[in-house]
Amino acid sequence: MLARAPRLEDPRLALGFGLTGAACLVIPLLTGLLTGHPAGGATVGLGAWLVAARAIANPAGVRTPYLLGVVLSVGVGTSLGILLSGSSWLMVLIASALAGLGGLVRPIGVTPALTLLLTAANPLPLDPLPHTGLQLLGGLLAAVLLTLRWPWRRTRPVVTMLGETADTLAGLVEAVADPAVGQDEWDKRRRKAADAIAEVRTARARRLRWERSRAAEDVAVALRRVFHEIVALRGLCDTLARRAPGAADEAKLGDLVDSLSASLRAYLAECPPEHVPVVDFGDRVDRLRDRAAGGEREMVVLVLLRQIAHSAGRIREALDGSAEAARRLCAPGLDLATLAVPPSLAFDDPRVRHALRVVLGTAFASIVIVLFKPAFPHWLVIAVLVTIQPTYGETRAKVWARVGGSTAGGLVSAAILHITPGHWLLVALIGVSAALAFGLAPTHQAYWATFMTMCVLLLLDFQVPQTARIAESRVVLTVVGGVIAIACARLLWPRGETERLAERVGRMLDSHAAVARTLAQLAKGKAGAERADERIRKAAVDAEMVAGALGYIAKEPGGTAPDAVDDALEAAQRVRDDLLTLISVLRDEPTGAGPVPDVLEAVAGHLRAAARAVRGREPYEPAAEASRGLADDAVWVGAQAERRLTELEADATEPGSGRALLRTAAVDQALRSLDADAVRLCAAAADAFANRP
Repeated sequence: MLARAPRLEDPRLALGFGLTGAACLVIPLLTGLLTGHPAGGATVGLGAWLVAARAIANPAGVRTPYLLGVVLSVGVGTSLGILLSGSSWLMVLIASALAGLGGLVRPIGVTPALTLLLTAANPLPLDPLPHTGLQLLGGLLAAVLLTLRWPWRRTRPVVTMLGETADTLAGLVEAVADPAVGQDEWDKRRRKAADAIAEVRTARARRLRWERSRAAEDVAVALRRVFHEIVALRGLCDTLARRAPGAADEAKLGDLVDSLSASLRAYLAECPPEHVPVVDFGDRVDRLRDRAAGGEREMVVLVLLRQIAHSAGRIREALDGSAEAARRLCAPGLDLATLAVPPSLAFDDPRVRHALRVVLGTAFASIVIVLFKPAFPHWLVIAVLVTIQPTYGETRAKVWARVGGSTAGGLVSAAILHITPGHWLLVALIGVSAALAFGLAPTHQAYWATFMTMCVLLLLDFQVPQTARIAESRVVLTVVGGVIAIACARLLWPRGETERLAERVGRMLDSHAAVARTLAQLAKGKAGAERADERIRKAAVDAEMVAGALGYIAKEPGGTAPDAVDDALEAAQRVRDDLLTLISVLRDEPTGAGPVPDVLEAVAGHLRAAARAVRGREPYEPAAEASRGLADDAVWVGAQAERRLTELEADATEPGSGRALLRTAAVDQALRSLDADAVRLCAAAADAFANRP
């Protein structure tokens, strides 16, 4: 597949990174020539190239600790390559193990296995100890040069993303009580806030363990809690507007919203305002209660306002509790990282399957080398190692780019090596090819393969003079390695996510059912709100896994995801919003036995039945008894609120009925919405897989 010619206005173009990467190679080469040690300079340059090559995924955002870890990987690979030189079968085992580990743990990557193969397969230009030391020196040079404050290093650190997320949440909370903001606009703002929180989570997951800041983690957790409370606050305000129009203006709810918005905007601001207004909404509710006439309708308004005050208070607690962490993030200096516990691994994890593909592909290529002994054999294993991707579609695309680029770069290198250029000309050619490789790499893989091939072949010739045969061998073995990579990706779990999608959707339904069951226990006073919060976080993670699977499926051979899965994901988000509203209402005062737990148990039963239907690829028809019970319970809850309001209008009150009305009025809208959204979720999920193979 041919790549389009890059344009200077292409934002992916990394010319500054290309020049800096080229300097990492040219500086040691020139130093070696000027001091009379060209082989030593080339060894330093090779170490610099191995480290700089790991920065192409994110040139502007790469950090020194990450590259220092790559330097350590270079040292491990070099040492093992020296020790295993001549031990073919042992090299197969070690290289395969390193390749699999690199596929499983992204910070390790291909560097140790790649360095091992380059070291073991090529004659050392120096003694082992000086060779290892100089290669590490080159890696350190690249780690320092690439992470200096160059103009092209426009980074987006996590603290900046967290600040943008806080601003997004401020915009979301402003829409809570604004009558001009309709449901569509609310949904748009909520999705934007959810995407911002997910972006922070993704950015933090990509960082190395020792780069992960406890302060950043605390702030991220606080913002997630704030997001959930804002969603709950919206539900409470909707209930208030529906049951008592005009009450929001009487309580000056806009002041509370403005105060929360200002607090969020100042939370991670570089120059926070000197004074952020704080509204004591609870005190305002108390004053309204003192002035109230004592009627039941006024009591309904007051208790709803009290619930809103509690929700706002929890937002304040989340921000205040992480204020010190926010200050540490905004303050200059180093925030010591804390080690994060890595997630559990299982064969169901796409990373594990990808690591197994890499292990088996590398082992097969290594066995071919041992049995057939081709010239310059390491290029075969390297081709497999760097070509296999997590999905078949990605692997196939990279094979075409790599084969085409390696062929073009190999032919040009063969012509250059045929004329046996001197060291000074080689330095110039290596510098140009490195600048083009690093500068064009972000635009298309083919450019990287072309100029990287030239750079490496000329760099090896600088160490130990080569012939044009090395370029010819690289082209042939790259093609063979590409075939092996495609075979591994096509034969080993090529449609893993497609086949597991039903299980992932079933798991998502089960986790949402678990939230509903926990809420039923919370309503009875038999479970704590913390358990419900944990369950809803688990449900959100399971929904994210379904969304991630859809991205994988798009690149799997013949893999297509039913359109209804997207509808199920949207419905699941709405179900979680409804559940968050109920958690906020039930957190402080359970309803006890009665229809609310029954409705929640019925919702859980629907979701569990739908999960079984999805896993069995069977049509889903909710049981008549369950549907009738759910509908009856939902109607009962609404009828109680309507009846009580009618009684209030007629002044037919009963002592102590205010709290009973609170329970029904506060949860009525959320239960009605939960019922409808759960039905949509079950229908969409079941329709997606009914009668599908």
